Amino acid sequence: MTEPDDISVRKELCGGDLGRVIALHGECYDMLPGFGLPFEAFVARTVAEYILDTGAKGRIWMAERDGRLVGCTAIVLRDKNRGQLRWVLVDPSARGLGLGKRLVNDALQYCRDNGCKEVFLETTDGLPESQALYDALGFKIVSSESEFLWDGVRPLIHMKLELD
Repeated sequence: MTEPDDISVRKELCGGDLGRVIALHGECYDMLPGFGLPFEAFVARTVAEYILDTGAKGRIWMAERDGRLVGCTAIVLRDKNRGQLRWVLVDPSARGLGLGKRLVNDALQYCRDNGCKEVFLETTDGLPESQALYDALGFKIVSSESEFLWDGVRPLIHMKLELD
């Protein structure tokens, strides 16, 4: 499927954008078992760390329809030529259009352009659409261990993709 003409993607952040990323996570994950407000708070912490701890080394992509955020993703540039894929999310109203794949592919190209040799991500269970996307793009599971996350102990799945 192709991305509709009424969705635009930008990478320049404006005031309020970080809160919109957090809110989109809260709204989209609210009904999933084990997510809800604790997950939204977890995302808020990771977004704050991106700005405060890494100095925003990387990029955030914002997909919008009529001024409303309908998707996002980000790369946090880490040491040793590695990028961390974060906050991959598409609102249910924009799913099935290839938007998630486009956002992640833009992020992977950004990593290539910035000399990254690998991209890694952390995810958990209960997100079959996300897992299918990561698998389709060639990410491989490198480890999975139980850790205390936002709502208690759950699997923390580490995935990695070697870049050309």
